[in-house]
Amino acid sequence: MPTFWSLNGPKNDVVLSSRIRLARNVKSLCFPGRFDESEIEYIRNSIKRFSAESIFSKNITHIDLSAMDGNEKRLLRERNIITSEMESSNECLLAVDETDDFTILVNDEDHFRIQVIRPGLQFMEAYRFSEKIDEQMNRFIMFAYADDRGYLTACPSNLGTGLKASAILHLPAVSMRNKISEFISVLKKAGAEIKGTVGEIKKTIGCMYQISNRISLGISEVDIIEIMDGLVNRAVEMEDGERDEMMSSDRIDLEDRVWKSYGFLKYARKINYVDAMDGLSNVRLGVILAVIKNMDILKINDIMVNIQWSHLQRNSGRMFKSTLEGDEYRAEYIRDNLA
Repeated sequence: MPTFWSLNGPKNDVVLSSRIRLARNVKSLCFPGRFDESEIEYIRNSIKRFSAESIFSKNITHIDLSAMDGNEKRLLRERNIITSEMESSNECLLAVDETDDFTILVNDEDHFRIQVIRPGLQFMEAYRFSEKIDEQMNRFIMFAYADDRGYLTACPSNLGTGLKASAILHLPAVSMRNKISEFISVLKKAGAEIKGTVGEIKKTIGCMYQISNRISLGISEVDIIEIMDGLVNRAVEMEDGERDEMMSSDRIDLEDRVWKSYGFLKYARKINYVDAMDGLSNVRLGVILAVIKNMDILKINDIMVNIQWSHLQRNSGRMFKSTLEGDEYRAEYIRDNLA
């Protein structure tokens, strides 16, 4: 399967992907982490019935995370499919539909999390499809719901609709010109949040950010989508404006930054993950602004995903014995793909 950043989508020069998650729990059962073996079995049987009898039954595959090694689980986490909590748990599984392109996370923080990821800015398309999955699941599973609090979830911030809408944004010009604080202020006023999205400790690397809604209680699903859609479009406008300003007032500095990064990536013999992402961020901006010609940003996006540790090991066909070995192969992989 192609990486989730290597597909085309609306406004994908800034918006790499849009994700919708719906948190759902079974009525009268404890949340994951507090239930017993019989309740775990009930959850597993419920998802198996959905997988066997729903309209998606022909295409769903179950992946039991307890049967996977650490490197395989890390690859799923690097691909933004599972959470770090699922990576370290032995009670979780995935229901994956590669044809319709969705996953259901089982026994993460909630019993079920319906997850739909689409390239570019496609919140509404992703939500409409997640709603279809939700309706099918509700035919086989009685969800925990209260009239005054909506869907009951393990985390209070997900009460109500249980909907989390998030987007991964590349904001190099906004970051370089120190305007990110202005955008953070806009997000807070609208009830959203921003954080780094790449790397194990969620630091801001390569000017990549994830924005998402903070609350889902007292507001409808459509309203959440419209608010998040407006915020992402605001980010796109800010980034476009800062890019134009850089091209008109700081063009030489911008071109110098882009070409230095390109040279570093093309000729380095070892590169750590952070330096690689920062360099690729500059090159990606250079491709978008036509400083570098005849290069596809989707190719850069693909490299950004595949230079993560477990992806590198999969591509190399071996387990690295040291960080240095991984850094050397990362440099080789980038050189080959920029050639």
